[in-house]
Amino acid sequence: MNRYQIIDDKIQKGYELHLENDCLGGCDQWLEAWDGIKELFVETGAKDIYELNKKYNWTQYISNYAQDLEMELHNAGIEDKTYQEKRIVYCQELLQWCGTDELIISNTRRGMAEGYYESGDPNSGEQLFTEWLRDDPDWGWGYIGWSDCYCRLKYSGQQHDKAEEILLTGYARDGLRDRIDVVERLIALYEDMGKPNKAKEFRKIFSDLQYNEPKGNRYYKPTLVKSEKIGRNDPCPCGSGKKYKKCCGA
Repeated sequence: MNRYQIIDDKIQKGYELHLENDCLGGCDQWLEAWDGIKELFVETGAKDIYELNKKYNWTQYISNYAQDLEMELHNAGIEDKTYQEKRIVYCQELLQWCGTDELIISNTRRGMAEGYYESGDPNSGEQLFTEWLRDDPDWGWGYIGWSDCYCRLKYSGQQHDKAEEILLTGYARDGLRDRIDVVERLIALYEDMGKPNKAKEFRKIFSDLQYNEPKGNRYYKPTLVKSEKIGRNDPCPCGSGKKYKKCCGA
């Protein structure tokens, strides 16, 4: 059996373990597979996960596995905090090999910063969001990810005022990307803060944006637990601490 087949088997074994609710075991298999994938990058000269995907007959798309691994490292970190540290390292590495896919880059950056917060190092997470938003001040989902860390993660004590400040900073940008998603976050936040008049104000803004936005212009991203819809990457409302996709939304 060649190296590619061994790696592919580990990826498949990881999926099997996750279906059996063995999150830690599944992540261990996937991390071993990732170590092998990094060696394949060097051997084959592939520039990113998409190019590597074309070189072999993988059972799963490498891009899908790579994103699933980030999510499951989050879930594993709930059971064992050391997996948050592994999540940070993995995200750092994935950013080198994810190519130019805007969504994966955005989600991986958010995952890395969130990992710092959840591992007990909020200062490093804060620094990352600050640097990324300084370099790209119109990154709407950067503001969303940063604010989420203050209104839903345990370390923060739900600092809603700080979350509001971050979102409004983004909203004030004329060239803000994904403005409608930032507004949607503000609606959920104001509902959570018990500010119905502010929530009503931004519902009107949301409605206007939704009406004027070209159909098919939005691509899927997660939303806050307290919003009307639950994103599959959001914390499950049952209180398990796991992401909805891997809990009640499975």
